Amino acid sequence: MKLYQWEGATPNFGDGLNTLLWPHLLPGLFDDDPTTLFLGIGSVLDSRHPAGAIKLVAGAGYGGYQKPAVLDTTWLIHWVRGPRTARLLGRPASQGLGDPAMLLPLAGWHRAIEGSTVGFMPHFESLAHSAWHEAAALTGLKLIDPREEPAGIITSIGQCGLLITEAMHGAIVADALRVPWIALRPQAAVHRAKWLDWSETLDLTVRFRPLTPSSLFEWLRTSQIGASRRGRQVLALAGPLLDCWRFVDAAAASLRRAVACSPQLSSDAALSRCQNRMLERLEELRRDPFRVE
Repeated sequence: MKLYQWEGATPNFGDGLNTLLWPHLLPGLFDDDPTTLFLGIGSVLDSRHPAGAIKLVAGAGYGGYQKPAVLDTTWLIHWVRGPRTARLLGRPASQGLGDPAMLLPLAGWHRAIEGSTVGFMPHFESLAHSAWHEAAALTGLKLIDPREEPAGIITSIGQCGLLITEAMHGAIVADALRVPWIALRPQAAVHRAKWLDWSETLDLTVRFRPLTPSSLFEWLRTSQIGASRRGRQVLALAGPLLDCWRFVDAAAASLRRAVACSPQLSSDAALSRCQNRMLERLEELRRDPFRVE
């Protein structure tokens, strides 16, 4: 069984968590056999996968990036990320148990001694041709780059007293480590619904705070121009030419406003409930990966 994770031109923290979490929770299960794919963390329940391969799902979700998966006998669903994914795929909402990244503390990852650092994690796409490093420095925030090595990112989050994040898995990991967080509304609308898919499993209403684009490139990428493939191709070519158009002061001001807001954290009981339900399914999966109810 092959452990699947999305891989693009730029690494992404959430997807990279797969290689840290699953070999610990399910040792000995994985090899390089592509005839069976294990779909864990990520918005990957869509039409990208080979029709003939077995797709074993343990917590993955739908993100809206491609057409939804059409479930047939090659799909073995142990659980999905949240009730929105479940309903969209025609499954009972009760199969939406939670994002597997919430299990990190049960795989040996814990918060460091509580610090006073305020971390800021943009979405990985927001860092291309942006001024977020400059804006974070101007506001005294520690920028946590989601394109870096996942273990180091977890450590950095665990050292924070507060994390403000545009990246969903920044919030999920912070919440699992019991680090208060503030959600920044993703600039690309397509990235927003999956937050609700996750948060509803915790009976939590995400309070999104606005984020001002830090550059002209960033603004164009999230406009109608960036919504089309042709537009994205043009922007990729024009990116270096647009680098002089940076809105550092406006971006820094939006970060200051976000930091002044009240942070969020799920209740201990809600987090424990989600973790226990996923662990129950994992135990069933260990006994027989190919048997689902």
